[in-house]
Amino acid sequence: MVSAAQAREKYDQLVDRYEEIFFYVGTVGQRLVEFAAPAPGSRVLDVGAGRGAVTRAALGLGCSVTAVDASPKMIARLVEDHPEVTGVAMDAAHLDFADGAFDLAAAGFVVQVLDDPAAVLGEVHRVLRPGGIVALSLETQSVGRLGWFQDLTLEFFAPSTEAGPPPPADDSTEQTGPLTHDRLDALLADTGFADVERLSIEMPVPITDPPALWDWLLPRGLAEIHGTLPEDRRAEFHTRFLAGAQTMHDDGGITLDFAATLHRARRP
Repeated sequence: MVSAAQAREKYDQLVDRYEEIFFYVGTVGQRLVEFAAPAPGSRVLDVGAGRGAVTRAALGLGCSVTAVDASPKMIARLVEDHPEVTGVAMDAAHLDFADGAFDLAAAGFVVQVLDDPAAVLGEVHRVLRPGGIVALSLETQSVGRLGWFQDLTLEFFAPSTEAGPPPPADDSTEQTGPLTHDRLDALLADTGFADVERLSIEMPVPITDPPALWDWLLPRGLAEIHGTLPEDRRAEFHTRFLAGAQTMHDDGGITLDFAATLHRARRP
């Protein structure tokens, strides 16, 4: 979870390569708007708009779009690309809009990075008209066949575990761990939304060989953590990474299994 200030700093830095790194946001933004099914002319609020995946999809259906994001640079670039959009740099937990101002509020891969998703959902509920729709996408947390990579990174980068293992996960709305699809549905209901629905989607990404996997992961966070290691440890990590990836390649090929859930609900 991140604060608004942390989100602003992070996404300001990623403005030029956001959809290159997070390759799936465009496809999921389109699927999310299709799932929400707004009518032409609907007033759409794109919360945490980023480079505009949801905005583009809503514009394509003839909607009127207002986009907000914690990052001023993201909003500036979005409005530059789409002058017909009203773009505002804004904290999603304090939406400066009138009650009932929108027919649809959508947020693509936003709720899982918020420090207080319940507060944001409360604001979304307020700015939707009665009968308005909220549509959210949530990235599925799954290690899958990359368990070897998780083990390798834990060995090289995790702090000491002398204090013992973490407590077991509790999937209640009070849980402080990663946001799950069940918790998100519960939060929507607790906020006062009705008719909560959910759709699962999968986005497999095939990778040709171990060096290609390394190159794919570098701009997605690997370069930053790898660079923190001493030179000898960097070399060892790289060698063992390639060995683990080769085992994965030989055992059915290297495929990254990205998945997400789409959530839709109605304000009564």
